[in-house]
Amino acid sequence: MVDVSIDAYLDLPVATSPAWLDGGRIAFISDASGVPNVWVARPGEHATALTTFSDRVGTLAASPDGRTLVCTVDAGGDERHQLWRLDPATSDARPLTDAPETIHAFGAFDPDGRRVVLASNGRDPRYFGVSAIDVERPERSPEPVLARDEHLYPVAVLDDGTLLIRRDNTNLDTDLLRLDRGATDYAMLTPHEGEAAITGAAFGPDDGSVWCLSNQDRDTAALVRIDPETLRQDVVVSGDWDVESLAVGRVGPWLAYGTNVDGSSELTLRRRDTGEERAVTGLPLGVADGLRWSPDGQRLAFAFSGPADPGSIWTCGLDGGATPLLPSATPPVDLPPFRLPEVIRYATFDGRLIPAFWYRPVGDGPWPVVVDVHGGPESQRRTQFAPTTQCFLARGFAVLAPNVRGSTGYGKAYCHLDDRDLRMDAVADLDAAAGWLAGRDDVMTDRIAVMGQSYGGFMTLSALVTYPGRWCAGVDVVGIANFETFLERTGPWRRANRSAEYGDLERDREMLRAISPIHAVAQIRVPLLVIHGANDPRVPLHETEQIVEAVRRHGGRADLVVFDDEGHGLVKRANRVRGYGEVVTFLERLVTAEPVGGEP
Repeated sequence: MVDVSIDAYLDLPVATSPAWLDGGRIAFISDASGVPNVWVARPGEHATALTTFSDRVGTLAASPDGRTLVCTVDAGGDERHQLWRLDPATSDARPLTDAPETIHAFGAFDPDGRRVVLASNGRDPRYFGVSAIDVERPERSPEPVLARDEHLYPVAVLDDGTLLIRRDNTNLDTDLLRLDRGATDYAMLTPHEGEAAITGAAFGPDDGSVWCLSNQDRDTAALVRIDPETLRQDVVVSGDWDVESLAVGRVGPWLAYGTNVDGSSELTLRRRDTGEERAVTGLPLGVADGLRWSPDGQRLAFAFSGPADPGSIWTCGLDGGATPLLPSATPPVDLPPFRLPEVIRYATFDGRLIPAFWYRPVGDGPWPVVVDVHGGPESQRRTQFAPTTQCFLARGFAVLAPNVRGSTGYGKAYCHLDDRDLRMDAVADLDAAAGWLAGRDDVMTDRIAVMGQSYGGFMTLSALVTYPGRWCAGVDVVGIANFETFLERTGPWRRANRSAEYGDLERDREMLRAISPIHAVAQIRVPLLVIHGANDPRVPLHETEQIVEAVRRHGGRADLVVFDDEGHGLVKRANRVRGYGEVVTFLERLVTAEPVGGEP
């Protein structure tokens, strides 16, 4: 065990969302100041801050000529993002939207860079429509382009003004639409039966074709080309793993795509005309996203995070050789070497093998263990940097991060194994994880804690009430305690989407009640730590308030930490240090105490 605090890990800056500027510079989002803001650097040089917002920058994009930036900023984690125009040459920042009750989502620049298309729910908070705004004259209100009782998000714009629009029917079912400039209705590009998730799309710059990532009629997502005239879909790249990211250069024949291989990324460059491919090399284990081509089509930038890399910007040329954009940062204190995970699979109740990442600290054990459950549920634990995990490891904990049924990354069928009335099967996978740990000589079987954020918070509470003898403690961060009140109070733009996953209040109320941990709270026999942001629009603070009150009413221990300037999770470094510092201290005190749970 090394006596190092969580501060040392959270002080390591994280960089994401690269955007190419003119002259070879790259803008990106970094939390080096303590809050995610926009920074700028040239390859090999130290970065300088372009903005100093007190709240987070969420999205960043550059105009095609690299002379203008647009970013989004919310207020206190409320996710009601406003668009801002940034001038990289002068650091001038001007708001493009000023509607604090409306969510705005950046879509794309026009090819000439003068106009931005965006999605917003200003017309009706339940739906998102498409608007456009002149970045040179922000005093003008956004001009409505397309409004329906649907969730419409602009993706790309051709030279003639044709729009590519994504329509989200659910989190896992999507359509691509084409809207000609001046038209009042769209054309469907991806007619399909059943479910098809489209996770990335772009126009081909030379022929108006559409390149996208889709799992239509297959279990995993493939790289697909759609002919603009016939709408024929040609599968270009497919396999046993999802193609997860895509960038099509505006100039030249190259595109880039990433493949999610068992939770880690593999990047590939591909010529659209000949099909020649070149692997991107030089990357350690980790996850790459935010792929962006330079204006001349000669270089690719992307964000990268791995178990030993907190999060940085990398670039590569057409030869595929990748290098980091910035000089390596020196940690503020001497930290022990970061630990890499082992990919394991453990058997669960029905014989299925559940994938997981197993992190072991230095030494032979036995160790206390934290079972760390991801959110979503349509998400996946990846091989990205996890500061809390590395802090646990340094302090003598092992960490198991499972991808229980319902996770993405392992195919469409696996993702649907926890739908609606199958919800508790995923919780049984956590029981099986604890069973796998209990069978190991290097684990302290009476010192297994469970923690998770958002949907992972629900999973934590559900594991505590359903398998109370397995755990010594629980940590719930912005989790769901009661599916009825959650669906009643979540943001109206999310309600139908989440009902498709969890169940409908009108038809499925009995089932929703049956799977809600709040109704079995007397089974929580171990200490619980609960953390929430007061401005959370997804899982309202009421979820935390009621579970804490119920646990205490039944004589249990429930520690509560609420952040007034955060939303769905902790973003600001000072809050992360306090919040996750509480987590480490809470669990460390328990594992050095007498047994606190049920039977080991």
